[in-house]
Amino acid sequence: MSTLADIEMAVPHLAADELSHLERLIHSLRTRRSRKQHSALDLPPLQLGKVLKPLGAEDDLLEEMLNDHRD
Repeated sequence: MSTLADIEMAVPHLAADELSHLERLIHSLRTRRSRKQHSALDLPPLQLGKVLKPLGAEDDLLEEMLNDHRD
């Protein structure tokens, strides 16, 4: 069975235990797909063009962010 139409034609001929199995299978697949986490790592690389100005030491804000003493 390769199409939805083939599956729809076959379903009425399934026994009760086969229908139950099919329901569990579909529910399991739907649950797994809805739980799948998406990450930025799943995205293809972006082409943003050439670097206009390379980053330097003055552009590194990590230390400032980590040592922020504001209350």
